[in-house]
Amino acid sequence: MVSGDVRRVELGGLWTLWRFRAMGPGPAAVAGTVLIILLTASPLSALLISVFAGGIKAFSILVDSAILLLVGRTMLLAALATLWAMILGLPPAWILTRTDLPGRRILLAVAVLPLAIPPYIGAFTYITLLGPVGWVNTAYQAAGAGGPIVNIYGLWGGIFVLGLFTYPYILLMAGAALKGSDPALEEAARAVGLRPIDAFRRVTLPLLRPSLLAGGLLVFLYALSDFGAVSLLRVNTFTTEIFHQLNTRFDQRNAAVLSAILVLITAMVLMAQRGSLGRRSFVQRRSGVSPPTIYPLGRWKLPALCCTYIVLGGSVFLPVALLLYQTGSPISLLHTLIAGHRFLWNSLWTATVAATVASALGLFVAYLAQRRQGPAGLLLTATTQLGYAIPGTVLGLSLILLYNAYLPWVYGTAAMVIIGYLLRFLPQAVQGSTAALVQVDSSLEEAARSLGRSGWQALREVTFPLIRPGIAAGWMLVFISSMKELAATLLLRPAGFDTLPVRIWIASIEVDNVGAAATSLILIAITGLPLFLITRRDATLSQLD
Repeated sequence: MVSGDVRRVELGGLWTLWRFRAMGPGPAAVAGTVLIILLTASPLSALLISVFAGGIKAFSILVDSAILLLVGRTMLLAALATLWAMILGLPPAWILTRTDLPGRRILLAVAVLPLAIPPYIGAFTYITLLGPVGWVNTAYQAAGAGGPIVNIYGLWGGIFVLGLFTYPYILLMAGAALKGSDPALEEAARAVGLRPIDAFRRVTLPLLRPSLLAGGLLVFLYALSDFGAVSLLRVNTFTTEIFHQLNTRFDQRNAAVLSAILVLITAMVLMAQRGSLGRRSFVQRRSGVSPPTIYPLGRWKLPALCCTYIVLGGSVFLPVALLLYQTGSPISLLHTLIAGHRFLWNSLWTATVAATVASALGLFVAYLAQRRQGPAGLLLTATTQLGYAIPGTVLGLSLILLYNAYLPWVYGTAAMVIIGYLLRFLPQAVQGSTAALVQVDSSLEEAARSLGRSGWQALREVTFPLIRPGIAAGWMLVFISSMKELAATLLLRPAGFDTLPVRIWIASIEVDNVGAAATSLILIAITGLPLFLITRRDATLSQLD
């Protein structure tokens, strides 16, 4: 009798688990999916409708030689900035993850800080240092020289600044791959007589290809979409030309065509990156392998320290020191903070709202994709990536075209800025929730459901406490990115609604060095401190593991 009761309980539990796995998305999931798809895909649809509404005349711009030159210059800028970022990021990645360099955990956290320094702030600091009337040229001419020795303005200045402040993408991707590599592969190479440098070049480096491509793709897309740095350095690219068409010529149609070309270029780059990996396997680690080898530097310790500090000096220490010098005194910083408190408030509340909504939507998308694993989850995951792949100027124009025509009561309000942040950085919240969800076995939720809990109760009581750190990390990334965003804010903000990035850009254009430097320091402090703490915590946990 007892055996039969146990059998019935087991069958009942299995039936409950089967129903949980087999059931499709409910009405709430369907409604949420439709809402997110409309929110993320409608701006791009509005852009394409605007382009095709112009008929064949709208495409006459494609045969213009100036457009071909613009395409070539933009692609060259992005390609060389990516190469420069790889040169800067790969050596410190190996030094800080695979050697016994003293203080490497602190240095790794500092090396990520350029992500908290927007390239437009980097451009401002290096204009002060290397501009035609910058400190270097002024000192050179004071020594009796005839003319300036260096000029940061132009294409090469854009390449230098963009690579210098985006190399952490390479460092993070390559560093994670190096920490997860199988030491047996390098040991086998050493066993057949290869020197460490040859083993790295012939064995480790080819296996880093997916990570380098992923990091390089982020740098390339950032360089394609950057507006602030290239506008300050006077490099004419797609983003600056789109902004010029909108704010100088007031020509939305030409701006829409240029935006569509830039979206097409971005899509082609993404397809090329996926095709370059193909079906080849790059697996380095399997269960049971030992941690990667930590190499003693010996007599190479001083050169490794110099290499690391040169990169950190150019991307962190020197820009911050220049900003502090230009600010003048803590009184100037305090005065700027008091005078611009409303700009700080505008940045804080819009970024907070955008990060909070993005975290909620990101959890919904990640849960649907990971737990339901149906076409709805795949479609949501694909559509939410659109905002991150579309440059801020293009996204801003798309939202203007959409909301001005169909939702005029939203157009011209701060809600436009929040929507722009939400669409631009929603993928970061999705990735944070997804990374946390994949580490939680779905059987925990199934067990809760078998005990009579509803799906919402199981998520709230079991899953959410376990994935809270991942959601918090995604929230922080969206918040930091929203605080730094310039291009979309410039286009979407209502009249008189300035944020910290907008004030930095305006002060730089007006050559208000004290105001630009002080506002930049405030922005770096707000975004840099949480980024440093997160990176330091992750580095400490990885060492404990």
